[in-house]
Amino acid sequence: MSKQINHIGTIVAIGDGEISVLVERGTACDHCGSKKSCVMMTATNQTMTIKDKDYQNYFVGESVNVSINTSLGMKAVLLAYLFPLLVLMLSLSLGFSCFSSELLQVVVALIPTVLYYIILYRFRHKIERRFRLTVSKL
Repeated sequence: MSKQINHIGTIVAIGDGEISVLVERGTACDHCGSKKSCVMMTATNQTMTIKDKDYQNYFVGESVNVSINTSLGMKAVLLAYLFPLLVLMLSLSLGFSCFSSELLQVVVALIPTVLYYIILYRFRHKIERRFRLTVSKL
């Protein structure tokens, strides 16, 4: 059985196939092994919109459990932080070896990094389908 990252939230809105859940960072985050890379640590309150086929079974104001597989959480960290850092460092070293002008070195370093984020943004819908949050009743 795979490990899950779980947060308790309150449903604030229900739409056509979607549930909006307000998640508050609580003291449970202090004991979580993923707290250093978790988005929940950067904000006290966060509203998440989750697609769910059984959205009719929930009601506004209900407390629910929001979860994602730990492995998917780590993949998200890789895509959002580690890969762009590697792209930046590699392109920066390329800029240092090819150009003496600091301005050109910075430009050579930033262009591939910006392109990486543009590509990531362009494929965001495909990525969202793989990184599924799930909602369950408490």
